[in-house]
Amino acid sequence: MHFCDAMKSFAVVALVFASTAIARAQVVESQEKPAWGMGVKVRRAWVTPYVQKLFMGDVPGTATMDGAGLDFTRRTGSSEVVFGFGYDRLDAIDGYYLEKGGDPLVPGKVDYVTFHNPHWWTAELSIINHAQIHKFLEFRYGAGIGLGLIRGTILKTSAICTGSNIQQDCMPDPAGMLMNHPADIPPVLPVVNILVGLQFRPFEFLHIHLDAGLHTVPYVTLGATLYLW
Repeated sequence: MHFCDAMKSFAVVALVFASTAIARAQVVESQEKPAWGMGVKVRRAWVTPYVQKLFMGDVPGTATMDGAGLDFTRRTGSSEVVFGFGYDRLDAIDGYYLEKGGDPLVPGKVDYVTFHNPHWWTAELSIINHAQIHKFLEFRYGAGIGLGLIRGTILKTSAICTGSNIQQDCMPDPAGMLMNHPADIPPVLPVVNILVGLQFRPFEFLHIHLDAGLHTVPYVTLGATLYLW
């Protein structure tokens, strides 16, 4: 429930930003001819224990997501409308996870969780604006929203604990209710994209960018776009 509420809030912010940027882009469009481009990017995202503890009581450590994407861009003046498609694989740590607000000494509050190739396919729409720093360098910022199709399996086994350090004081409960039980994961999740970065333009037709921000979770990305139309 907390995760869904947070995603809804992020989605509203991104939608408002995107709506404002689209209106601005439409004004600019009437004055300049649009350029069309296609790009690729790679990214890494981090789901730190701090982020995970927004939804869980305790976790074994940081998870990472490595992915790649394909972008189709329409640029008018200093604004871009980007249609993006991507793939990200979650590399999470097998271990003991405590329910949010739960007491590890209370049965049913801790599960041993294993991850079996969890990943998602994403499709999103982003609006990105640019401010020129130098002839070949721009500052860029933007936001977007989309959907992610979840795949893979996460299995939960009930655990029993003898202390508060769940990674050392817990073990699978042979009499527990769950034994390699698939976790209840929604098949689709919203994707919220907020970014700031730098864009290098060595040629008019080639743009290289380095961004950081939020792709539902914190991330950095490196990409390039070719404008051939």
